[in-house]
Amino acid sequence: MNRQLLYQVRWGWFLTKGYRSQLSLYFLLELLVIIMSILFVYYSKRAVDISMNVEHGNLKLTITLMVLCGMTGLLVRLLSVWINEKTKLSMTVSFQNTLVKKQMHSVWKYVKRFHTGDLMVRMNADSGEVVQMLCNTALACLITGLRLFALLGFLWYFDPMLAVMIIAISPLFLFSKIYFRKMRKLSQEVKRSESLIGNLMQENLRFRLLIRALGLISIRQRKFEQNQQQNYQLKLDQLSFLTFTQGVMKFAINAGYLLTFIWGIYRLHVHQITFGTMTAFLQLVGRIQTPMLSLIAFFPSFIRFRTSAERLIEIENVEPDDNLTPRRLNDIKSIAFKNVSFRYEDSAVIDNLNTGMNVGEPTAIIGASGKGKTTFIRLLLALIKPDNGEIIVEDKHDRYKISSEYRLNFAYVPQGNTLFAGTVCENLDGGDGAMSEEKLNYALYLACAEFVHDLPEGLNTKVGESGYGLSEGQAQRISIARALIRDCSVWLFDEVTSALDGKTTALLMERILTAGKDKIVIFVTHDLNLAEKCSQVIYMH
Repeated sequence: MNRQLLYQVRWGWFLTKGYRSQLSLYFLLELLVIIMSILFVYYSKRAVDISMNVEHGNLKLTITLMVLCGMTGLLVRLLSVWINEKTKLSMTVSFQNTLVKKQMHSVWKYVKRFHTGDLMVRMNADSGEVVQMLCNTALACLITGLRLFALLGFLWYFDPMLAVMIIAISPLFLFSKIYFRKMRKLSQEVKRSESLIGNLMQENLRFRLLIRALGLISIRQRKFEQNQQQNYQLKLDQLSFLTFTQGVMKFAINAGYLLTFIWGIYRLHVHQITFGTMTAFLQLVGRIQTPMLSLIAFFPSFIRFRTSAERLIEIENVEPDDNLTPRRLNDIKSIAFKNVSFRYEDSAVIDNLNTGMNVGEPTAIIGASGKGKTTFIRLLLALIKPDNGEIIVEDKHDRYKISSEYRLNFAYVPQGNTLFAGTVCENLDGGDGAMSEEKLNYALYLACAEFVHDLPEGLNTKVGESGYGLSEGQAQRISIARALIRDCSVWLFDEVTSALDGKTTALLMERILTAGKDKIVIFVTHDLNLAEKCSQVIYMH
């Protein structure tokens, strides 16, 4: 077993933690089904021989036992399937929650690495492949192997030569390296293609109005259709290869069944076996067919598991945020940048920055695009860490180095439309309904967002994805209210007036600057009129 495969197996085993008792019960129940299946064959053979006076025994009792074994096997099988499906559902939910949580807490360099559409494909399709293997396919393969071994052993008991012939004609070449390499390559290509389609689908649906406005519908649709066609061809190649290999397997198995039938007729003709033994032959070989087909189906599933595991391990092994317990500071007095530098890969954005922001002194951060304003925000929110220097926040008790631990002290308003699908109220309070009506109304007042009371259902008015149903200016003001409703010592605004008219901008600034006299208020902006109203202007260049 190579190192990568060993790591994937250990990783899969770790995922089963908390579910191993259910999986063990499923395994034991399936073993009981195998035992009932063999006993059914045994008692059916005895029933036939007793009815033909070849063997002595109680026919009614034998038939009763035969029926009992068949019904017990059926009921146990239904129970095992229910337990297994329940386990799969539970594991899928838990695993997907873990993956989402890790992505939500991943640092900036990992956030930009994976496209949202790709992540959705991996978390849905790939996690389904992995859970299917761990909860069903792997155990089914083991159970099938045991069932096959037991049935071949029972067949050996009747006729050793027949058991040897069935094994000999099995297409063992399907277990060769050539088969695995071909399947692995096809599986990887299909997965990459599915991720690309997921990327395009997510973008086309999210930006469908923008695409229509820019006149790009035909171009984007053509690109999507071309990728779909490529994916179709890859899946067709995979299907053709599977059909060929499974066809060879089925041909061999049916040849084995025919061989058994001819061999059984010959031995029955020369009176070497009874008619009951002949029926047992046919039943056993028929029951051996299914396990053999299941075993060959396991290998494509195993290869898909390895490909999916590789893709999920990639998004699971991300560097997490500091993940510190949130800590609220009392009466923050100042924030200071001391010799702070930051670069994206080979591009220096902030170089040896020394500046500070104080309570009661509104600060404007201005500069041309690409000069570090967005990076300045990310550093303040500890979404990224300085390459050099430090950012110090000081309250009335002590001085602290900025980290994610102190992020909840910042009320942040990002630029653009950042509302979530749901009601206006859910956007304001996060959906927990814990905010008082007085606090909601005050935040709406500060943000010049009193208009929400005039909406068809007021605070309960539904907002579509990305604020659909509202104007850009309305959505922006609700975003401001959402930030200010939190009790934070630092207010951080990114292009907060970009979608507002002059009159609304003036009123908004008057209210924010009045209410924020005991706060550290920071505006990242291109608006020079806004900058003139601030006590301090920091130029990013």
